[in-house]
Amino acid sequence: MNRAGIVLGIGGILNHDANAALLVDGRLVASSQEERYTRIKHDGNFPRAAIADCLRQAGLDGAQVPLCVFAEKPLQSLIFDRTGMPTNRFTRWLSGMVPETKLGFPAAARALLPKAEFGYAWHHLSHAAAAFATSPFDRAAFLCVDGKGEDISASIGRVSGEGAEILHELPYEYGLGLLYTLVTYFLGFDTHGSEYKVMGLAPYGIPKFLGRLRAFAPSDDAGALRLRRRVTFKWQVLSKAIEEFGRHLGMPPRTKGAPLTEDHVDLAASIQALFEEEVLKMAEFARKSTGEDQLIFCGGCAQNCVTAGVLRRSGVFRSVYNSPVGGDMGSALGAAVLGWQGQSGRIAKLAHEGFYLGPAPGEVPAEALAFAVAHAGNIHEATARLLADGKVVGWVRGRMELGARALGARSILADPRGADMQSVLNLKVKFRESFRPFAPAVLAEECGRWFDTTEPSDFMQYTAYLLPQHRRPVPAGLKGLAERRDFRRCDMPSVVHVDFSARIQTVRSEVHPDFHRLISEFRDLTGIPMVINTSFNVSGQPIVCTAAEAWQCFRHTDMDYLVVGERIFRNPNDRTREQKLAWLKQFENYS
Repeated sequence: MNRAGIVLGIGGILNHDANAALLVDGRLVASSQEERYTRIKHDGNFPRAAIADCLRQAGLDGAQVPLCVFAEKPLQSLIFDRTGMPTNRFTRWLSGMVPETKLGFPAAARALLPKAEFGYAWHHLSHAAAAFATSPFDRAAFLCVDGKGEDISASIGRVSGEGAEILHELPYEYGLGLLYTLVTYFLGFDTHGSEYKVMGLAPYGIPKFLGRLRAFAPSDDAGALRLRRRVTFKWQVLSKAIEEFGRHLGMPPRTKGAPLTEDHVDLAASIQALFEEEVLKMAEFARKSTGEDQLIFCGGCAQNCVTAGVLRRSGVFRSVYNSPVGGDMGSALGAAVLGWQGQSGRIAKLAHEGFYLGPAPGEVPAEALAFAVAHAGNIHEATARLLADGKVVGWVRGRMELGARALGARSILADPRGADMQSVLNLKVKFRESFRPFAPAVLAEECGRWFDTTEPSDFMQYTAYLLPQHRRPVPAGLKGLAERRDFRRCDMPSVVHVDFSARIQTVRSEVHPDFHRLISEFRDLTGIPMVINTSFNVSGQPIVCTAAEAWQCFRHTDMDYLVVGERIFRNPNDRTREQKLAWLKQFENYS
């Protein structure tokens, strides 16, 4: 192994979702998030455990790492966070005047990596490089939209094997992501990363507040949006902005846990509609300003899979690829890629098998062995039969996936045909809001027979729509979330949203043969080439990493069976509802 070819990337440690990624000679060896080890959702502390795991999987120790690159410029970020002033206008020259190492920022890294040099990448370039490195493109425009990277909320540029450059950017106070967060908190979803709840709520409503949102945050033809008042992610400022926003709308903020009214649902529909329109404006500007006909959509806001689907169907670009891990949880990968570019002169194109880059699960605790069940046939056949019988199964096999979405390594699986399965999973297994939809993991070769796409979505990157021949007519006059949610609109109601959309995961045999085999067995039994796939956790808990964590989560929910490796375990059902809720409380600050 050439020591000079080792690059460690670190991301997320200034704010949230700390993570690490390791490249060896341009090959992606490992990547993981700190939350998977500390069990603190969105943990933004220095990722010691994630780094240690990356090194362990590569057979390295810290002294062998010559280069470590951070996915952010700390000087710009720290000055902006403390002053609220847009640093891109007057402080970027400081990067050349004050060495970043004088900030004390890499002190923790230096203790782990005593011989490493340290570099700092622009945050949005980290996002763009990570997405490009895993894309099928040789060159492309990129559109990066997130909450904040240094003091920037959105950027447009070009990326190729030679590198990435930013051509246009929007300062923090022009934040589309910030506006979405403001509305998310206004709707009572006040924990970090809850924007996806608003996206899931939006299809139940109509965008009747769109005009008022435009008055609060007007924009130009290129998508340069600007809020009417100063807003930041700091709670003292954000809480005042929420109050002012309520006065602007003429309605009070929703208290967390309070019933959702029609106005709340319509506000969710309105912010999602505005978000889609503004991203399309930015995409059209990117097309004109770069001259490229392929687009990389990246940054935390690219996790809005509905908007990613709209962007793909718009025809603005010939091809669109949105990042497999668009948020900060994948920023270390981009930092490592940029570090490798500095050494080799090129951005590495990373061969990967679906971002299964974390550790193996290990063994279940000894107490689980008493609940092992015998099964006929191989593990795929046996599990498919359980699913076809309506059982909910925890599925833990192989290396853990990177990112916020389960991809068939740490998953909860179920039969999508069950009329009440969405409610069962939400209320009795996940302990979360009943309106939340679930994603189908569908055999890639059969996706086009069911949904309006044949393009890969290996990482649940975008939504597609159920083809008309599989739909049932929806009667007029359905009222309330429950009626709209529970109407059986197709044969797989638990994975198709009220607007017939689905956040699909296409499962290819060459990317994830193990998961593909399971779904194939289920198809052979039922005729349906897909299963419900949701992350193996409860509300507020990080996705389980080890078999021991899976066992504890399993026995504190109403899942029926747990698969770890080649073994199946039944639920002991020895926890009362009160005991389950008491266990759940440890995660409530993150739900």
